[in-house]
Amino acid sequence: MIKTALLLLILVVASVNSISLDIHLQLDQATYDLAVYYNQQVNKLAPNNQVFLGTESLPHITLYLTDFQENQVQNIQQSIEKVFPVLQQVAQDCNVELNFINVTGQYGMWNVKLNSCLQTLSDVIVDNTYQFITPNQSIPEWVYDLPEPLRSEKIAMIQKYGSPNVFDQFQPHVTLAWDAVDNLVQVFNTINVQPASCFSPSIGIGSVGPYGTVLDNKYGLFNFTTTI
Repeated sequence: MIKTALLLLILVVASVNSISLDIHLQLDQATYDLAVYYNQQVNKLAPNNQVFLGTESLPHITLYLTDFQENQVQNIQQSIEKVFPVLQQVAQDCNVELNFINVTGQYGMWNVKLNSCLQTLSDVIVDNTYQFITPNQSIPEWVYDLPEPLRSEKIAMIQKYGSPNVFDQFQPHVTLAWDAVDNLVQVFNTINVQPASCFSPSIGIGSVGPYGTVLDNKYGLFNFTTTI
């Protein structure tokens, strides 16, 4: 009987259908256009770049990216609606400052200055949606290469929240490039990206594409200027 129960439990867990969702801050139109422009400049100098903003994907600032249980999408939406007045209040005075370019591995990212309001937006989203994630998500190989205690901290986050980049590991940014061939450091030195700032108009829930891109806002768009 015990073996049968364990087998049934394994089958139930294995049968969970997952969907990768990115809950993110949208950029205002001027900053959106600027991110698209810089991405286009990258593509001229780095023909192997795999990020195409404005055509295939949306510039954004990820608040929470993980695999969720597909049958819980409506609960995710309702949970965000429930806490949206809090998110709206925090976002009202949250100045998003995009400063320097950070090239890490194959990624070229426009760094966003981490401040208390951005941290709060991410924390509230994670706290109110992580119960709907797909359980037992795999640990990325790069996590095992990290030094202790960071490795153990990241593993614990993935086991509970499905993401290594939440709470004190939250690092907001806008991805402008993923390129395994071209020299992105040289490319961005040539482009000379300038600092910018904005107030986000909304939170979106979108499908995840290659290299952590966001393809759409198919699963929700919550406007800060609109009361729910």
